[in-house]
Amino acid sequence: MNKTEFFSLRTNTLAALALTIGLTGCGGDSSSSTLDPVITEYFGVVATAADDYTSGEVELVSIQDTGMQASGGYFSGISDITVNGYGQHYYLIRKFFGDQVLKVDIENPGKEVWEASTLEAGDQGSANPYQIVFANEAKAYLLRYGKNEAWVVNPSANRAEDFFTGKTLDLSDYVPTDSQGDVVQMSAGAVVNGKLFITMQRLDSNYSPTNDGYVAVFDTTTDTEIETNASATDTMKGIPLIGRNPSNIQHFDGIGLVITNLGSFSAPFEGTSLDVVDPETYQVSSMIPDADIDTQINDVVIISPTEGYILNYAGWQSISLQSFNPSEGATSLATVNNLTGMDFRDIELSPEGRLWLADATLSNPGVRVIDPSDNSQADFIETSLLPIAISFGTVVANP
Repeated sequence: MNKTEFFSLRTNTLAALALTIGLTGCGGDSSSSTLDPVITEYFGVVATAADDYTSGEVELVSIQDTGMQASGGYFSGISDITVNGYGQHYYLIRKFFGDQVLKVDIENPGKEVWEASTLEAGDQGSANPYQIVFANEAKAYLLRYGKNEAWVVNPSANRAEDFFTGKTLDLSDYVPTDSQGDVVQMSAGAVVNGKLFITMQRLDSNYSPTNDGYVAVFDTTTDTEIETNASATDTMKGIPLIGRNPSNIQHFDGIGLVITNLGSFSAPFEGTSLDVVDPETYQVSSMIPDADIDTQINDVVIISPTEGYILNYAGWQSISLQSFNPSEGATSLATVNNLTGMDFRDIELSPEGRLWLADATLSNPGVRVIDPSDNSQADFIETSLLPIAISFGTVVANP
């Protein structure tokens, strides 16, 4: 789940809670009708995988101040998986040649609501579904890395056959002349102010990022592509990035859309960067340009315009957690608590504002919970398998 999705949920939940408290306090006598108070419980949803990649599953965590424990694993299957949480449900995505989405109610974690295919009739090869990007509870977009069409989907569907609406977003105009499999490799998405932003890696036939990465922009009401006029020299409507091989896009208030570009898959990691896109003007700038860093930026979390964290990849199982000031860039990078030379797979900001760091250390896998106020480790959540992706869910109930 990206920050925008969580905070939209949190805003609605807090608004409902405030209304409940207000109505409850208006009673004049014992006969007055009142509403029960609302209790909100947050959950961590952790995708995990075996160290030999033979299997993967999901573990759930009820979020507490400390002493948290994971339960599961649930839905054992292939290891190439990820999870996207939204409200009381999470969506387990089985990726390369898994081609499935499972909808799961957090309150009934052992049984899926439904299981849907991510392939259309006649599709060849794998769709390799990557992410569900939520516009609202009844509309979302399924990004399919192995195809050129993103799906418009209904995440609130109660049946698998109602998940795919039949509508698609066509990104085939972005296939480069020298391409890998004649696809654009759509890799991540975010919705901001009624617009969907989709990153595309556009790898060449050698699976190298020699082509410009792009961001396509769609109106979420009409599902039509928006002409950004971001470049005067191309024939495409989208936004060319400064870095290459984009893997993640997130929106942060006061900053804009921050795109993590991996660059080359091996040293010297040419093209890695953090790019910033203004969601209104579509202008692109660099928060951390390629020239300022000689390692690879794997992931980013930004807490404020002056406080952020990256996963800095130097080589296989040699990753560091580093803090930085987004307004200062790479010159402010500093390793946190000697957390360096380790196998970190994901970093996310939890609902209560702490960092969840997926630590895939073979001898002791789990999630490190970091308090950003002082960078201390507030908790460690052991997992049965290696944690590879983290998302969050919210259960709202009356006591």
